[in-house]
Amino acid sequence: MHSCKIRKIFSIVFFLAVLTICILPAYAQNGTISITYRGAGDYYLGDSIIFDGKNTVGNTTVITITGPGLPHEGVPPYNLTGVPGTGNTIASRASGTWTYIWDSTQAVGINNLSTSRYTFTVFDLSNPRNTASISVYLIKPDFYVALSPNPAAPDDYVQISGRVKTAADNIDINVLDTSGNPVHTFNAPISADGYFNYGFHVDMQPGPYAVTISSPSISNSLAKTLVVTATNANGTIAETASTTTVVLPVANNTGIPVAPQVTPGVSQDTGILDISSTPAGASVYLDSAMAGKTPLILNAVTPGTHTVSIKYPGYLSVSIDVVVAGGKTREIAPELVKAPFGLPLSPLTTIAGCIGGTALFLAVRQRKQ
Repeated sequence: MHSCKIRKIFSIVFFLAVLTICILPAYAQNGTISITYRGAGDYYLGDSIIFDGKNTVGNTTVITITGPGLPHEGVPPYNLTGVPGTGNTIASRASGTWTYIWDSTQAVGINNLSTSRYTFTVFDLSNPRNTASISVYLIKPDFYVALSPNPAAPDDYVQISGRVKTAADNIDINVLDTSGNPVHTFNAPISADGYFNYGFHVDMQPGPYAVTISSPSISNSLAKTLVVTATNANGTIAETASTTTVVLPVANNTGIPVAPQVTPGVSQDTGILDISSTPAGASVYLDSAMAGKTPLILNAVTPGTHTVSIKYPGYLSVSIDVVVAGGKTREIAPELVKAPFGLPLSPLTTIAGCIGGTALFLAVRQRKQ
């Protein structure tokens, strides 16, 4: 009789201990997390959206996007075809604030998006139950184009992709130097649903080039700046020091592309970014432009604040704001975190699982007795 009471007391204590272990983490809500964006809230696909926020829960913020055409669990903004429930990571500053730049032209699966309202959600990596969300209205323009990679090095294969909503069979692509002289001229077909994709190997000297896209059946033209860099002795991309300021080329009212305007500048000291990662071989983006793979040394980086994003398949992406100083080397060496298969369970689901597991334990124990 006495031993039976002891077993019952032990069972009750064990049950309460398990519930305490399960419930406390589920309701631990230390700190806050927030998200906002700059601008009016309506953006064209192809624009860069700057998000700001604060995370006093932990050091790493994760951001996801969801909406029409995307899983309701959310996916990484830079991989719209990624694993549902995963996102891109953002490193917080010492103050807990963070900034995230989303260049939608660099996102994998951008064609999955449509003109609609999308929700961006952030949560802390160590405590994903602390979340904050904001909605942004994205507009799919009638005519848009993206260059990848950009900057590019000699022998790189640059892809020019985009979409035209109006009826058109093909587009003209012109690559112009800073004097407005044509370097390359291409003609690319347009698919039945309006998409085009054309690529070429870079054989130009380092410097800025205007890439203009037009068609006789399209009233307006688009122009992008392609930056060609040199390659260092290790074969990795090294940004070239520039003494000019390049103004993005535009088209005039007649639809004829205007060559980029170049104004003299003043030489200044530059810095170096020494980037590595675990695992190695991750893709590195400097200010949303593909720069190479880790380990990577970027020379002649303009002093100031830059955003470095590091991506590797199967791992959460890392986005870090770094301050580059002239004449100095800044090292970045993150250890990437493997991407989970989904967001953690909700508190109620966790508690229910704990109760069920405890009940099963007691049932088995009772049967043995």
